[in-house]
Amino acid sequence: MDDPVLVSKAKAGDPKAFESLASPCEQMVWRVCWHMMGNHEDAQDCAQEALLKAWTRIASFKENASFSTWLYRIAVTCCLDALRKKKVRATDSIEAMQENRVEVSSPEPGPQENLEQAEHKEKVRKALAALPEDQRIPLILSCIEGRSYEEISSILSLPPGTIKSRISRGRLALKKMIYDTSQNGNFDAPSSSKSMKGGASHDL
Repeated sequence: MDDPVLVSKAKAGDPKAFESLASPCEQMVWRVCWHMMGNHEDAQDCAQEALLKAWTRIASFKENASFSTWLYRIAVTCCLDALRKKKVRATDSIEAMQENRVEVSSPEPGPQENLEQAEHKEKVRKALAALPEDQRIPLILSCIEGRSYEEISSILSLPPGTIKSRISRGRLALKKMIYDTSQNGNFDAPSSSKSMKGGASHDL
């Protein structure tokens, strides 16, 4: 729970109080920016922008959510704005998720196993990149960041039921894309991925 004294001082313009609130969240801000942007330079820019915006807007912090959730929302918004401006996809944003989800059959996988793992990672990258933002962002927040439906709801300002629905639809879309790629060797994003529907999966 946020220290109300620190919050009050920060809102009054005390930079040391703000630093005390923000410092424990800096790694979180960097991590979500890296996952969403997919490269170090863009992630660093967005993380710095998010912290600066939080400082300049601290007076607007309503305290109906935690400071970290409020800062998370700012970081996500900064990344979304950057992605839209540059028209890029965060194709490398799920490296951590991929590494956690790939099953290794032996402690020291051989060349064939390494190749299969690399191919699987590439399929997941392409599948995630093909999803629209409203699918991809809940996926990152849920699967990589481990945020609950309620937290994602607060971050994205959407009802928890909407978040759950998008995650469920996104799971199906991603699995279908990966399956189809495995079957025919070609990557084709499903038409549903072009609509603003979707979600993420904990099982990929």
